[in-house]
Amino acid sequence: MVFLFGLVLNRLYICSVQQELPRNKPVPMTHICTQFTEIYATTAGAVYQCNRQNRLVLNFAGQVSVLKVDAFLRLVKAVHAIDLESMAERTDRASDLEIVSVCGCDRCFVLTMPELYAFKELLAGAKFSLHLNSMLHECLNPLFV
Repeated sequence: MVFLFGLVLNRLYICSVQQELPRNKPVPMTHICTQFTEIYATTAGAVYQCNRQNRLVLNFAGQVSVLKVDAFLRLVKAVHAIDLESMAERTDRASDLEIVSVCGCDRCFVLTMPELYAFKELLAGAKFSLHLNSMLHECLNPLFV
């Protein structure tokens, strides 16, 4: 089990991660203190980048998920494939919820339509910010070589 505690200062997320080890090992809980850079934030949540571990931290609906970049991109693709218009048009009870789960993500997202809309907006904004940062880095990198 991993416990995550964090604080946002000047758009940097400073966190302490405590990982509980199995009971048969007498090692105490480990503490790792690192800084996360905010990639994109909305009122529903935020996406942070950890350069130390090459991970993205997704904070949505009060829950935190740590993802590798490829798992994050799979999650973006899975959420983008959901058709909100057809979900709104249907009248059956099953159309009120959508279950999103991808390989590499430790969490299964069970979302209502408003939550799904907010989640889609958060992931799209974070993907755009990452892509823009990558493009800027590619354009400016030859100038510094």
